[in-house]
Amino acid sequence: MSLWDKIFSKKEEVKDVEGIKAYFGRFTDAYKSTEQYEAWDKAVLHFENRDFQDAIAEFINYIQDKSEHNVSKLASGALDFDILQGSKTIMVRTKNGQIRVNCKIAHADQLHIGFMRRLLDLNYELKYVRYGLSEDEVIQLLFDTALEDASPYKLYFALKELAIHADKQDDLLVDEFSFLKPIRSGQIESLPVAEVKLKTDFFYSSINKALQIVDQGKLKIEQYPAAGGYILLALLYKLDYLVRPEGSMMDRIEQIHKSYFSQDNKNQLHKLKSLRQDLSLMGQQNEETLIRDLHHSIFTFGVTSPGNTAMVMEVLDREINNIQWYLDNHHHEYAIAIVEYAVGICLFNFALPDPIKDLFTLVYRVTEPAFFDSIDNYEKLALPSGLPDKSAIKSALHRIEKMHQKVYPGFALDARQLDYSQVSYFVHSLILQVRKIQMQKSK
Repeated sequence: MSLWDKIFSKKEEVKDVEGIKAYFGRFTDAYKSTEQYEAWDKAVLHFENRDFQDAIAEFINYIQDKSEHNVSKLASGALDFDILQGSKTIMVRTKNGQIRVNCKIAHADQLHIGFMRRLLDLNYELKYVRYGLSEDEVIQLLFDTALEDASPYKLYFALKELAIHADKQDDLLVDEFSFLKPIRSGQIESLPVAEVKLKTDFFYSSINKALQIVDQGKLKIEQYPAAGGYILLALLYKLDYLVRPEGSMMDRIEQIHKSYFSQDNKNQLHKLKSLRQDLSLMGQQNEETLIRDLHHSIFTFGVTSPGNTAMVMEVLDREINNIQWYLDNHHHEYAIAIVEYAVGICLFNFALPDPIKDLFTLVYRVTEPAFFDSIDNYEKLALPSGLPDKSAIKSALHRIEKMHQKVYPGFALDARQLDYSQVSYFVHSLILQVRKIQMQKSK
C-alpha cells in the first residue's frame, strides 16, 4: 500500500522515477470498502428472500475490485461472469437453475498413471471443487451447485478454493509432469527490466549474505542454533515480501516454512541445517527460472487470513524478550534478524491492518536501504553511513500516522522513545513502540 493509496487498498504499491510499480507482500482480500461490505449484506438478504439473481449481482459487487477490473460481467446473462486469479480466468455460468464454474488448468498430451493418481490425491484435499478431464484431455477445476443452494457463503468459499488451487497448481503440475502444456488465461503483466534486476540481485545477494553469517558468523550454529534460525527465517520471509515471487518459487517458500515448523521430533540444529540447505539450493537456482516467477497479476482471492492486533502483539511479545542478550553482547546482525523475523512471519501468515503493515515495511526500509533506494516514492531512511536518518524517519512516521488516524484515532507512535544510534537499536525500539499502539477503529 502506497502512502497515497486509500486506506483499504489491497496491496502495497509504489512507483520509481521510471514509472515502475513495485508490489510488496501477498495479495489479500481481507479488507474491503464500505460499499463492498454493504453489497455482501444485500447478497445475503436477497438469497434469504429467494431473490437469487439479485443475490448473485450483489455478490459480484462484493468481490469486485473496480480499480483492478478483476471481475467481468458477460452480456450473455446477468448471472454469467469471469473472475481473474493470477494466471487463471475462472468462468462462472448459470443455466437451468444451476451455477457451473470452470477453470482450465493444463492440456495433457498423454494420461500417465502417476499423473492421474496425482489428480485423485488432489481431489481428496478439496472441499467444494474437483479436478476433471474434458474429452479433449484438458485438466479442469470444476464446481457446480443448484442456484437455490448457492448462498453467498458457499459461493465465496467454493470460488476461493477453486481460484487459489487453479492459480497455484497449474505451475506445480506443469513442473512435475513435463508432458503437460500450460493454459494461461489470466492477465499477467511482465515486470520492467529495472525492477526484475533489482529483485533478482537482491534475491541472490541476500541469500549469500545470510548463509555467510550462519557459516562464518561469531555465533556458531552448533552452540547457538536459535541465532542461525533467526538469520535464515528472517531471510525467507523478507524474500517473500520484498521480492514477491509467484508460481513455483512462492510454493517453494511455503514448503520451506512448513518443513521448518513441522512437528517431526527433529531437534533445532537438524531443522536449521535442513533450512540452510533449502535456502542454499534456492540461491543456486538459475536466474531464468526465478525471473519466470516475477510478474504482476490481478487477483480476486487472497491466501492469508486476517490477523487481528492481538495475534500480532503475541508474536512481538514472544520475540522481543529474545533480543536484549544479542544487543548487550554486540551481536547486532542477530538482533536485527530477530526483528525482521517477527515482522516477516506476521506479514507471511496474516493479512495485517494497513497501519501495522506500513510500520513493518518501514523496518525493511531501514534494514535494507539499498533495495528501497531504487523506489522513488519511498524516500531514503538511512544516512550514507548506513545509520538511521532521524529526520527522514520522523517525517515518514508522521505521514503514516496522519494517513491512518481517521480510521484509527488512537494510532500514534512516541517518536521520542526511538533510538537512532544503531540500526539494531532503532528497529528494536520501533517494535517496542508498535507494541503500545492503540488500534481501535473509529465508530
